[in-house]
Amino acid sequence: MNFFPVLLAIISIVLTAFGQLLLKIGANSSNGNRQMPQQLKPYLNQYSIPGYGLLFIVTVLSIYILEDLPLKVFFPLFISGNVITIAGLSYFLLHESITYRSMIGICLILSGILIFFL
Repeated sequence: MNFFPVLLAIISIVLTAFGQLLLKIGANSSNGNRQMPQQLKPYLNQYSIPGYGLLFIVTVLSIYILEDLPLKVFFPLFISGNVITIAGLSYFLLHESITYRSMIGICLILSGILIFFL
C-alpha cells in the first residue's frame, strides 16, 4: 500500500474535523448580516461558509484518495479518525467535556484500528 494516499486520508480527516467544528461554531453564532432572515443566520455566516468549503474540499480529496486506497481501508480509517479528532478538538477548542463513556468508545475505536491494520 502506498503511503501518499494514507497521508491524504489523514489530511482529509483533519480538514473534516475543522470543517465540522466551524459548522458547530456557526450554528451557535448569533451575529451576522442584519438584513438576513433569522432562520438563515446559522447556515450563512462567517463560520459556516468556510466549514462548507472545507467539507467540499474533503469530498473532492476523498474521490482522489479512493483511486488508490480501497474503500474497505479508507472508510473505517476516515470515520473512526473523525470521531477521535473531533472529540479531541472539541475538548481543546470548544471546551466541551469528554465523558467516561466517550473515552471508552475512543479506546475501543483505537483498538479496532490497531487490530484492522495488524
